[in-house]
Amino acid sequence: MAAFSSSLPPPSVSFKSFNTKAFFTTYSPPFSTPSIMSLHNSHKLIESSITKSYRITTRGQITDDDDNEICNFDEAVSLFNKRDYYKCHDVLENLWNNSQDPTRTLLHAILQCAVGFHHLFNHNHKGAMMELGEGVCKLRKMDFQNGPFNQFEKEISAVLEFIYQTQIEQAACTEEVCVAMDQSERSYRLLGGYAAGEHLYHLEIDRSWNAYIVFSPEKYRQRAAAPPTIKIPRLEASEEHIMELDLTY
Repeated sequence: MAAFSSSLPPPSVSFKSFNTKAFFTTYSPPFSTPSIMSLHNSHKLIESSITKSYRITTRGQITDDDDNEICNFDEAVSLFNKRDYYKCHDVLENLWNNSQDPTRTLLHAILQCAVGFHHLFNHNHKGAMMELGEGVCKLRKMDFQNGPFNQFEKEISAVLEFIYQTQIEQAACTEEVCVAMDQSERSYRLLGGYAAGEHLYHLEIDRSWNAYIVFSPEKYRQRAAAPPTIKIPRLEASEEHIMELDLTY
C-alpha cells in the first residue's frame, strides 16, 4: 500500500497564527490524497435497520415499493446539500448497487463523502478522515478537469486537510512528532485516535444559510479567539451531469 507525501505548513509557521476562518473558507490545499485501504463496507455501519424492497425503473431510478418514492441522483444531491447524510447514504447505495462504471465509481465516491461527514458529526474522526480520503481518491482517479464534480473534489479535499490539521493541533504534537505526520495512511489512523468519541466538531449556520464545520474542543471554548472553521461542501450536480458522464467515458 503506497504512502504519499505532502507539504505540511513549515515549522516556523504557527497553525494558530492564521486567520483561521478566512484561511479555511478560501484555501484549497494542493496535497495528494492518501492511497487509503479500501473501506468499501464501512458505510454499512450507518445502514437503516429496516430492510425495504426496491425495483429498478428507467434512467437508473429506484422505486421504493413500500411508499412508491423515487430514489434518483437528484434526490441524493438534495439530501447531501441538506446535510442529511444518513438518508443520502441510503439513496446513493441503492443507485450504486445498480449502476455501471463510470457512474458506479462516482456514486461510490460521493457516498463515502456522505459517510465521512456522518462520522465527523458523530465524533468518529478516524472514520471521517478515512472515508473522505477514499472518496477523494476515487474522484481524483476520474480526473475531472472542470464542472461540478471537479469543484466538489476540491472542496472535499480542503475539508480533509482541515480535519487533518485540526487533529494535529488537538494532538498537541511537537515539531518533531509532526514531521512524521506525512498524510500517509498510518498518520491518518494515528491522528484519528486523538479525542475519539469527543465532541470536537459541530455545525454552524450563518445569516446567509451557509453551513460551516467548526473545530471547537474545550480549549477553544475557553478563549476569545474564533475557532478554525471551514465551509461545508455543496454538490452542484444533477441527473443530467450523470448522463453526460456516461456519454463521455
